[in-house]
Amino acid sequence: MRERPVPAATRRAQARASDPAVSAWVSANAGSGKTHVLAQRVIRLLLSGVPPAKILCLTFTKAAAANMAARVFDKLAKWTGLQDDALESEIATMSEAPPSGADLVLARRLFARTVETPGGLKIQTIHAFCERLLHLFPFEANVAARFEVIEDLRQADLLKAARSAALASAVSGTSPELAEALRIVTAETTGVTFGVLMAEMVALRGPIVALVRQHGIDGVGRALARQLGLDPGEDVQSIERAILEEGIPSSEWGKISRTLARAGSVNGTAGRLAEAALAPKGEARLDAYLRVFLVRKTLEPRADTYLPNVLRRSLPTLCMRLDEERERLVPLVDRRRAALTVRRTRALLALGDAVLSAYARLKADQGVLDFDDLIAKTLSLVTRSDAAWVLYKLDAGIDHILLDEAQDTSSEQWMVLQRLAADLMAGEGARGVARTLFAVGDEKQSIFSFQGAAPEMFDRIRRYFEGRLRESAPSRGEAGAKFRHLPLHLSFRSVPAVLSAVDDVFSLAENFSGLSFDAEQTATRHESWKSELPGRIEIWDTVVAREKSDPKDWRLPVDAPEAHDPPVVLARRIAATVRSWIAPGSLERVHDADGHARPIRAGDLLILVRVRGSLFEALIRALKNHAVPVAGADRMVLSDHIAVMDLIAAGRAALLREDDLSLACTLKSPLLGLGDDDLLALAPTRRGSLADALDSDPRYAAVAATLEAWRRAARHATPFDFYMLLLAKEQGRKRIAARLGAEADDAVGEFLRLALEHEREGAPSLTRFLASIETIDLSVKRDMEAAGDSVRVMTVHAAKGLEAKIVILADTCGVPTGRHDPKVFRLEPVNAPEGTPPLIAWSARMADDPPAVSAARGMVRRQALEEHRRLLYVAMTRAEERLIIAGFEDKPTASGTPSRPAGCWYDMILAALQPTLEEMPAHWDAKERILWRGQLWNQGTLPFGGAPADLSDAAPPDWLFRPLAMEVAAAAPLKPSNALAAADRVGAAERRPDWSPGEPGARREGLLMHTLLQHLPDVAVERRRAAAARFLAARAGDLPANRQAALIETALGVLAHPDLSGLFGPQSRAEVGVAGRLTRADRTILPVIGQIDRLSIGTDTVLIADFKTGKPLSAEATPPTYVAQLAVYRAILAPLYPGKAIRAMLIWTAGPSLVEIEPARLDAVLQELLAA
Repeated sequence: MRERPVPAATRRAQARASDPAVSAWVSANAGSGKTHVLAQRVIRLLLSGVPPAKILCLTFTKAAAANMAARVFDKLAKWTGLQDDALESEIATMSEAPPSGADLVLARRLFARTVETPGGLKIQTIHAFCERLLHLFPFEANVAARFEVIEDLRQADLLKAARSAALASAVSGTSPELAEALRIVTAETTGVTFGVLMAEMVALRGPIVALVRQHGIDGVGRALARQLGLDPGEDVQSIERAILEEGIPSSEWGKISRTLARAGSVNGTAGRLAEAALAPKGEARLDAYLRVFLVRKTLEPRADTYLPNVLRRSLPTLCMRLDEERERLVPLVDRRRAALTVRRTRALLALGDAVLSAYARLKADQGVLDFDDLIAKTLSLVTRSDAAWVLYKLDAGIDHILLDEAQDTSSEQWMVLQRLAADLMAGEGARGVARTLFAVGDEKQSIFSFQGAAPEMFDRIRRYFEGRLRESAPSRGEAGAKFRHLPLHLSFRSVPAVLSAVDDVFSLAENFSGLSFDAEQTATRHESWKSELPGRIEIWDTVVAREKSDPKDWRLPVDAPEAHDPPVVLARRIAATVRSWIAPGSLERVHDADGHARPIRAGDLLILVRVRGSLFEALIRALKNHAVPVAGADRMVLSDHIAVMDLIAAGRAALLREDDLSLACTLKSPLLGLGDDDLLALAPTRRGSLADALDSDPRYAAVAATLEAWRRAARHATPFDFYMLLLAKEQGRKRIAARLGAEADDAVGEFLRLALEHEREGAPSLTRFLASIETIDLSVKRDMEAAGDSVRVMTVHAAKGLEAKIVILADTCGVPTGRHDPKVFRLEPVNAPEGTPPLIAWSARMADDPPAVSAARGMVRRQALEEHRRLLYVAMTRAEERLIIAGFEDKPTASGTPSRPAGCWYDMILAALQPTLEEMPAHWDAKERILWRGQLWNQGTLPFGGAPADLSDAAPPDWLFRPLAMEVAAAAPLKPSNALAAADRVGAAERRPDWSPGEPGARREGLLMHTLLQHLPDVAVERRRAAAARFLAARAGDLPANRQAALIETALGVLAHPDLSGLFGPQSRAEVGVAGRLTRADRTILPVIGQIDRLSIGTDTVLIADFKTGKPLSAEATPPTYVAQLAVYRAILAPLYPGKAIRAMLIWTAGPSLVEIEPARLDAVLQELLAA
């Protein structure tokens, strides 16, 4: 294989970034080789004599750490066996200076030296580093000396126990304050939202613990009240008293109501005021009174029309008084919103603090930490006042810090790194060695805000470290002042067509917003290493929703997807397209590493969605239905997977013989393999339990014996041993994988891992294990890089770091919505000392937000939209050669205008690329379109490398100095219905039909007739008349009754005609879209698109019919235009049905009259058309 040469400028940039003597901050585009540069820097550090133990390399995931370590060790292992020349060449490619003889000797020893280093080369995640650090300094960090890090299942169990303990304390009466807090919280929540609220509190436990520790709950309440604009001592009760007592006295409400009523108030103000006067004291009276002046849901002031003009003219003084009251209430309502927020938040803090305190005690009792604890405890360790000893010991062990995927680092993680690196760069110290910091990332790809990623800090931290390094220059000499900020623009992944589309999309300021927080960068800029390879961008028409109709089968679930639902239609469209691409004989191609065009394989495709919703499931289902190899879901909720549900049912059935439902599920599972017929033979007539019926039926003796063995095992075996019996000894795992696929095997593997982990936590119990599995919301991420030759369907988040020859963005018509707003908002403190933790505020509803919370909500939504745009960048840059944009609109529109929300990916891409796109008919329906630019594939091999031929003595070719011929524009697609009008040799008189409908509504009635003839054949004969009447009443209700009746009779007459029975049989189709090519006499190609009214395919014959609603004509009098239309249809269909006679006819609905056109006349008209 000949490799493309890497441009010299890129090699220099990589060499400068990996220079071990200089600190560097690398901003790298997608596909630009970030991991390569990071691994290269580690190797150059080792080559410069740095001991492996002095290098700390931090990555974002375990997989990234393993990948990087593999790259380093593979390179070092390779060097051990290279000859001098080859080794010298390898080293020279990484640096700007040739290696010395000593360098070659050292290079061959590096592999052994690195492997034999105690503790090994430290390439690890930041959580693994923090765990190691806490194990080194457990007493300084105040953690158990031999603590363990808990996984999700055990963490969920501990949180559940902590929540139960806090709630028990609240309801037991031992803590009145906690009981009141629980009352306030539960009044504002449901069972579901309470769980979501508690989950958010756990996620925010760092700020919550800091707030409570610093201020106490009462202090937090006072601080929040100040920030929300409340006066000291002002609370909900005082504000509500002001609303009811400081305005119009309640004793006057009834009198004013009667006065308004007598004066003619008919718009409800008088009635609402009367209701307030009669309402009992308390919240009911307050709400009733506010409704007089404010809109009920939003509490916004009512419009002036709440007092009609007749009242304002007759009672001006009273109306003015009521208007003044309305204006008085507006600020009071805002203050009440703030006071209610303070009350809710104090209650939530009290309850949350109780849960978190119980959780902390449980962890301390068991000597465990969770992943968030690792960061929090490490941060506390390195920032405490007596941390000098820790930093001194740590400083003696690390000289070089390297950080991968820096854009995904959270604020807390940055604080840890700042503290470590700041001390590391303070000076050379007693050892007098050069020490460096290296970070590589791309803020355009920061998409993990839900994990705490803070992309806005990427540039801010760079500037911080650059300043610190330059400040330390006097103590470190000239070398210490070196800090390089280097961009890497060259993409080794994508072809120019893809990258130019990315740059065009994000050249628009509104699309670029949120991609970079560097004020000097205003657009993306990419270069392609695969500069000779072609590529293509396609934008498909979206699938638009139809009006909802009642389901045909009442037994289906109410949320069951229907065949015409937009996600289902789009999924079928994509699956059919993919199937055609990978089918034997397909002409579609992608390129191999040498630039040769090769057939597309399933593994070349990556289908991306924004969320795992209805489209995600529909895509996997459609791909399987089309026999396309598909890797399955990239992430699964373990307890929702059918394989795990079967295993849980098997455990339940083994534990309790009388559990008929679990037993029935187990019998039908792959573990035992019975079917519905077996259950029907056992269950309906049984007298006892299902297990008794199974035992008494000799046909199922083997199954009954197996179940009895399971029951015996369940009484004494651990969960892991029990399921190993089912899955290994009895081949259950193999049977599950055979029926449910490889995805199920991943779920079974994770289930067994959790069973084994359960045994390490204490006394194992199958009952307790099943209860924890059923209640935990545990997602399992599958390794899609190991998907093999299968289509991958996944979210953009999960696809980070992956690539594919062809990428389909299938879910481009959505945007982040308020449904995903958090319940708890963080409010940055105002006029507070630096380091003051942010306050938190709980908003039960957006309508209840005070201004500060509303601003925080707006900030959250702006940040969500910014990440939405960064997700698009990540999605587009996964594509190597071909990028397809598709989507669906789930709201029907009568006007034809899109129902897509503003800011969706589809519109972002379309607006940027529209001027450069070409249009062609869609392959699934000629009435729809595909917009595209670029080209598909190269023929032959591309010259990526090798010495150029010597052309110095070659004569220039003769075409070099010839004028270019005029470029001939491609012919517009021919529509058969006006075929002759497109031919130059046909005169105007011949093109026009020799009849005219005459009636103004003739065209409309013709369309209605075509629709009736399209759909009525699918309706039972006895129901056709009623169906036609309902259709016309809905679509043409303004048409006179006699005209409707005439249309119905005409349509039914056509369908009942004995000579047309074959045309409307089961082998026929209506409104068949066709597309093809005809060759003119001058060898030019004439593209054709059209639609056949009725097509019937028989054993020996194909019938083409076109309906006409005018005055019937004989075959001889039929206009040439109609004959040409049928001739073109016949010519397009001929290659598809070789050996079958193709008959073409006109059906005049009046009569009806059938006119078949002779083949000789069709051939003559077609020849005339193609000669034009």
